[in-house]
Formats: sequence, structure tokens, C-alpha cells
Amino acid sequence: MFKELLAKSEQKDKAAETIKKHTDELLSRLEILRGMHPNALTEREWLLLEKACYYHDIGKANTKFQNKVHPVPLRIMDEFENLKEVSHGYLSCAYIPIDELEEELSYQELCTLMKAVYYHHEREKEDFTVSETIVENDLPKYIPLLEEQGFNVRKELVFDYGEFVDKYFADDQSFYDFVKIKGFLNKIDFTASAHTKVEIEPENLVEKVDHFLNENKHDPNNLQNYLKEHQDENHVIIASTGIGKTEAALYWIGQNKGIFTLPLKVSINAIYDRLTNILNLNNVGLLHSDTVSEYLKRSEEQDNEFDLKFVEQTKKFSNPLTVCTLDQIIDFVGLYPGFEMKLAILSYSKLVIDEIQMYSPKLAAFIILGLKHITNVGGKFLIMTATFPPLLEEEMKRLNIPFHKREEPFLKLDENGQVMKRHYMKIKEQDISAADIVQEGIAGKVLIIVNTVTKAQKLQDDFDHLEIKTNLLHSRFIKKDRDEKEEAIKFLGREDVHEEGIWITTQLVEASVDIDFDVLFTELSEATGLFQRMGRVYRKRIYRDENPNVFVYTGNPYPSGVSNSTKSVVDFDIFNKSKEVLLEYDNQLLSEQHKMDIVKKIYTTEALKGSNYLSEFKKTIQRYSHLLAYEDDQKPSLRDIQNVNIIPTCVYAENEAAILDIVDKLKKETNWTKKIKFLDQIKEFVVAIPHWAFINASNKRLIDEPVYLDKRNSYPVIAFKYTKERGLIYDIDFDAMFM
Repeated sequence: MFKELLAKSEQKDKAAETIKKHTDELLSRLEILRGMHPNALTEREWLLLEKACYYHDIGKANTKFQNKVHPVPLRIMDEFENLKEVSHGYLSCAYIPIDELEEELSYQELCTLMKAVYYHHEREKEDFTVSETIVENDLPKYIPLLEEQGFNVRKELVFDYGEFVDKYFADDQSFYDFVKIKGFLNKIDFTASAHTKVEIEPENLVEKVDHFLNENKHDPNNLQNYLKEHQDENHVIIASTGIGKTEAALYWIGQNKGIFTLPLKVSINAIYDRLTNILNLNNVGLLHSDTVSEYLKRSEEQDNEFDLKFVEQTKKFSNPLTVCTLDQIIDFVGLYPGFEMKLAILSYSKLVIDEIQMYSPKLAAFIILGLKHITNVGGKFLIMTATFPPLLEEEMKRLNIPFHKREEPFLKLDENGQVMKRHYMKIKEQDISAADIVQEGIAGKVLIIVNTVTKAQKLQDDFDHLEIKTNLLHSRFIKKDRDEKEEAIKFLGREDVHEEGIWITTQLVEASVDIDFDVLFTELSEATGLFQRMGRVYRKRIYRDENPNVFVYTGNPYPSGVSNSTKSVVDFDIFNKSKEVLLEYDNQLLSEQHKMDIVKKIYTTEALKGSNYLSEFKKTIQRYSHLLAYEDDQKPSLRDIQNVNIIPTCVYAENEAAILDIVDKLKKETNWTKKIKFLDQIKEFVVAIPHWAFINASNKRLIDEPVYLDKRNSYPVIAFKYTKERGLIYDIDFDAMFM
């Protein structure tokens, strides 16, 4: 027989861990969590969680598992060798002293406890015949060893826990009770296994922001004071761009755990750096698909040692404040196996959603449904946005989501206390063209935004024919070139830089690049997108001229990316409604109130009838509001476009020696930090293309031998044209076919 019962086997850098030691690790983390967030659970819920931590792994006391984690010489004969292994979560329930606990817990509480233990790992469905054999014939011999290690278990084991673990919930309350206990158990268990912190003490964000404002000789403005004084409510806040929404959100979070979401990775990186470097916040988490690379880059810049444990800590939301993309947190709405931890974390956190109008109808629906779950489990939310589509407010009210929305928006004021006016709009019912832009005037810092990459490339060609130098930025540049271009446009867009220049861009800059230009020429996409684009011009300045500084082209008959077909990049009906309403405000200064009024006219359920946007929004609400827990096996995909990362053939040819050298070093390297560095170096030559473009390239046989990083990862090399000036062009690079 075994001398000790192990929970984990010995690893290269880790000693074997007993069930008792692992359980104690969980219980100590539970106390840390309870000490920092005592109101996250009721006293009865803390009791259930403690028992769940205590019993969750005792099912590992079985022959198959112990043989698996013990060295070969110490293994014993398995009398049931021909039977498949039963998940330890299932077997843990067999050891739980049900009769004893029935005197302490209600039947519903006992069901919650048993389910949390039973499902704490998602495994294949239990084979009851096999389980009964193991429970009644193998487990009894481990009772003395468990008691010796201090566990209180059943004296006589009977296969009778089935009635307590059915994934049926009598009502919403029993469902959310289970979600919290299992979610907290998962968080505690995962961090104990990874030997990372379960939770880090929140900072007093009110004091931090007060100090920052004092240092810069500013008093809190109306928005900041309002949220500072109303920390206990859910809010929808409509406020001008550049009014200090970040500081206001930090005031609202206060001494609580906070999760701050933004639409784009580059925005998240920027606010993360601002929080850590300018507001001097500690232990801020940065979470998106490139988390590891971003952490590594910053650790090198600050000459700090990089620790992968910090990444694990971030993924488990252990930091007091986490900045992340929405898809990292809101996918729990899919109620897929394992969703409970995220919702449990949100039950005692404050969630900030910035610029909600930028999300697709599917993601907007997910947000609304997510807020319903979050408020049901006790969490709080703050939506901060320059414009708030009435459709979302209508749906929130229909679902009885509690929130407060102040009728008067918070508007940025000038030094005289007057609302700042920053944009004079002229609408041109024609195609955008280089000739027309030149005619209107191209002095100062000129920003041109169009709806598609193809249009941006064509426009630059037209300027070249006029012998006018322009710069181009869109999503189809390799990372190295795109990073250089983003730095260049940000430099020109600084308030203290007084140079001239013309940049042609796509919607990439709507919210991802912090710039301030003098004049905007843009195709119309739809109203909220237009207002985001306007935010890149006269960002914090008052516009005092009587000539337009925003020119909006509605196309002839439509701008790029807009058509009455399924291929339309912009919703066709919303485009038409936006054009109709915007024409009412042609040739005039637009106040922030005007912009909000325009949005109210366009984005109501009534105005959007028949639109693809409303159809997709309602379809998603219907699908996921009636979803049963665990009905879907996989996480829902929240990305509207599936991309494939590739290396253009000409880029590969020009950098072949460097790429092959990096790949060679990567394959030989065993240190994870260095591996990540090499992977980042390879990404410098990579560009993302839509999946349809990859399929087209495959059909045309444009794909060369891929660059293999390991058995599972590679970058296809594709003979699309590419230049540093234009980026990727979907025409065939005929020269590449002969290289």
C-alpha cells in the first residue's frame, strides 16, 4: 500500500505534492480571498466554499490515480486494471460524509457543494457501472490513509451521490449559488496548482487619482466627482471624448476589484502604460491575445526579470485591476463548461466598458446579456461612452437590468465654462478623391479615413499622380512596418508638434491611435463611426474658424465598403439612415449634444427595423438568453472575422536568412522567455489576412512552403504583392512565382 497519498507527481522543478498539502494550499488561499473581499459571499456561502476546497481532491485516493502519480517502483497492483479511470471529481463525492453534512446543511446547500466538487474539472460523462465498482471495491482501502492525513470521510462507501449532482437547477438562485461556489473553487484551485497568488490587495484608487490630479494642479471635474460620489450604483455615462473618463472610472472602482475593458489591443496597451507609468498604479493586469509578448517587452524596457507566473496570475484575474479586451471576460454568456470562474470573479468586481458603440451587434448583445448575469450575481458595471445607442438602453430595460443613466451628458467645457465646439461638418454627396481633397485644402495636419484598405491604397496612388506625398496606415502591413507607421502618425498627431503632413488611414485609427489633427476628410460609414473619426481632429481644442474642418463623403452612390449585399462592410440600412439624419446638420458646427441627438435618431429599435444590425442583435439575444447551462460544449467565438497570419513571399525573400536563423534558434531553445522573444521576432514579418483571402490564395496555388515554428505552428508564405509603402495587395506577385 502507498505510504502517502499524492495529488501531484514529482516534476523537474517541483517536488511531489500530497493531497493534504494541496488541500491546505487551497484553504490558505480561501482565507486570503475572504480577508480581502469578505462581502463577496455570504457566511453560508463561505462555509460551502470551504467544504468544497476541503473535499475537492480526496477522490484522487484511488489506485489508478495513485499509480499514475507515484514512481514505478512504488506502484501497486490494480485489481481493476481493465476498467477505465474515473474522474477524481466524481470519486471525491463518494468520500463526502453526506449523512453528517445533512445535519449542518440544507438539501439545496448540499446539492450546491456536491455539484461544485463533482464538476470542478470538466470531464467526459461518468460511466456509472465503472464508478460503482471503484467506489465500493477500490476506495474503501484508502479511508484509513485519508483519516491519517486528517480528512473526515465516510466510513462506509456507497454509490449514492447521483441525486445530488444532476445538472438541473430548480431556479435561478440555485444556479447562481452553484456558479459562485464552483467558480471560486476553480479560481482557488488553479492558483494553488500554479503556485501563484489567488488575489492581490486592491489599492485605494481614489487616493491615487487625487494625488495624480493634485500633482498636475487639477481639481476633479463634474464627471469625476459624480462617479466618486456614486460608487455603489451601476451606471451608463455619456461623456465627451477627452473629458477624463479613465480617472472617473478609477474613482468609481475605489477600493474594489476592477476590470477595465476596451475594444482594441492597442488601446488597452496605451491605457495600461498610462495606469502604470503616469498614475503609478501597481499590479495592473494586461490581458489580450498578445499578453505574454507585451509583458516581456515591458520587462525588458524596465530591465526587470520576466516571470511567467505573472501571466498565469493575470489570466486568473488575480490583479486588483485588469485591463482587457471584452472577449477575454464576456464569453461566459455562452455558459460553456468552465464558464463559472469568470462570472464568479465578476460577482465581486466592478466592470468598466468603454466605448460600447464600437462593438458589433453580436458583441453588443453579449454585453447586454452579460450585464444581466453580472447584476444577478451581485457584480456592478459602468458603461462609459461618447454616444449610447438607444437600442441598448431599450434592451437593458426590457431585461430589468438595474442601472442609473443621468439624462444630462457630461460635456467638455472651455476655460469660460462653455461647452467646447470642435467640429464644423460639411457633407459631400460624392466619392472621396485626391483632387477634391486638394481643392478643399491640405494645409496643416491632414487626416483621411476611408472604409476599406483597397480604397486607401487607391487614394494614395491618386495622390502620387498629383506628386503629393502621403503616408498610409491600415491593417495589412507586417508588424514591423505597422509599428513604425503608428509611431510616425502618433508623433505628427501630438499637440506640441507643428509639422505638416497627410495620412491616409482606415477605421484602424477610430479608437486605437491617440492623435490630434487639424482637418478630417472621411468616407461615411455610419454615425457612431463618424464621431469616433471626428475624435482624431481637434481632440482637445476649440474650433473657432467658420470653415469646415470635417468633410464627410457619402459616395456616388455609395462610399467604399457599402453596398446592398451581404459583402457590405458597413450595415447598408444604418448607412442610409445615418446619411439621412446627418444631412440635417450639414454645414454647421456640431456640438457634443448634436452628436448625441443624431445617435438617438438612428439607433432605436424603430429606426433600425429591417436592418441587418437589428436582426443580428435580436438573434443573438434570443439565442443566448434561452441557452441552458452547458448546452454548448465550446466557448462562443466573439470575433466577427477569422484571420490567418501569413508572411508575404517578397518579405520572406528579403529576410530569409534572418527568419531561418530565428527559427533555428527557436527549435534549439528550451528557456521559455527566450522562446517568446524568438516568436516575437518572427511576428515582425507577419501580416493577418481574412480567411477568405487565404482560401483564394490556396485555390490559386500561391502558397509556398510554410515557415514551421514547431509541430503545431507555422506561417504560410503567400505570393501576394507587398510593399512597405502600400502594404499587402491581393494581386498576385508574379515575380515571386519565379523566385
